Amino acid sequence: MLKNSLYSKPTLGIYIHIPFCKSRCIYCDFISSVDDCNQREKYVQYLCQQIKLASGEYADGYTVDTLYFGGGTPTLLDIAQLKHISKEIFDNFNCSLKEFSIEANPCTVDREKLLALKDIGVTRLSIGVQSFNDGLLKMLGRRHDAKRAEEAIKLAIELGFDVSVDAMIGLPNQTQDDVEDFIDRADKLGVEHISVYMLSVEEGTILKKLIEQGKLIAKSDDELADVYEYACKCLKERGFERYEISNFCKNQKVSHHNLRYWQCLDYLGLGMGAHSFTKGERWRNADDFKVYYDGIDYGNYRHDIQKLSKEDMESEYIMLSFRLQNGIDLSEFSQKFGYDFLSKYSHAIEKNKNYLEISKTSISIKYEYLQLMNSIIVDFL
Repeated sequence: MLKNSLYSKPTLGIYIHIPFCKSRCIYCDFISSVDDCNQREKYVQYLCQQIKLASGEYADGYTVDTLYFGGGTPTLLDIAQLKHISKEIFDNFNCSLKEFSIEANPCTVDREKLLALKDIGVTRLSIGVQSFNDGLLKMLGRRHDAKRAEEAIKLAIELGFDVSVDAMIGLPNQTQDDVEDFIDRADKLGVEHISVYMLSVEEGTILKKLIEQGKLIAKSDDELADVYEYACKCLKERGFERYEISNFCKNQKVSHHNLRYWQCLDYLGLGMGAHSFTKGERWRNADDFKVYYDGIDYGNYRHDIQKLSKEDMESEYIMLSFRLQNGIDLSEFSQKFGYDFLSKYSHAIEKNKNYLEISKTSISIKYEYLQLMNSIIVDFL
């Protein structure tokens, strides 16, 4: 288990899932529920019980250095509920946070709520903007317009938050001009982190049904590759560095919590449907309210527990590290798995040598070939 040299104990990231939204976007297949105020209060009470239960198993062995509230829409909770959850974390775990993030939709934050978030220690806001084109926002079923998104970003930056925004690309009817406009406007507003997500058409979503009915036309794989490459070009021109295949930042404003996932560091997921990776085990919470509540009542909330073998861990380390611009740290790989990476994977390296950057300390996929990551990685697994 890797240790952060700043701490005497291994570090842990905690993810808190808040599964409520005001409405469901047409592309969404996340674990979320259209908002119900009565359900919200019950959920917060059970979530806080789970925090206490989990602390009995995990608090002593770790120092928590990142905290992330995701969803759903965490900022739908009222200030008292957000404070309650945060207090339970700080009371039950040994915390020395370098980052406390919360996801927000533009229409769920105002000055009062943002000041309250500052008060409980939130340092970073991840705002689900998706687009600055009002027509595209309406098509997606988003509740905000471009003006409201810009206001939320300006206010968050004014109050001192590190701000990240989500950009969705590959949308039906979206042009390259739309993509460039998004990046340009976010940059001019002072945003220092942009996550670029390719639209994925999932089974059971409204989007899937509209495409099947011919009401929307999905972009081809070639069109998706072109728009991703164009987005990368626009971001690079404006000084954003790609540190992970979908994430770009200025001034080293990386998402420290999300880096845990890609660096195979331990994280604890609390709340309905959240996933965890701790002590070489992967497990999840129930994705149904009743089953989730019952599990906490009986003190047995972990589902689908999987003990990863050394081979599983190695494959996952390679797959996730290749997502990163810095790639695989050769010394770290040798320490973790007992092999010299360059020797063990010499055949795969030779096959993909034109796509790889190899130094004395690391091996990574060249910047211009990161979009080919999946086809490259398969030779290493």
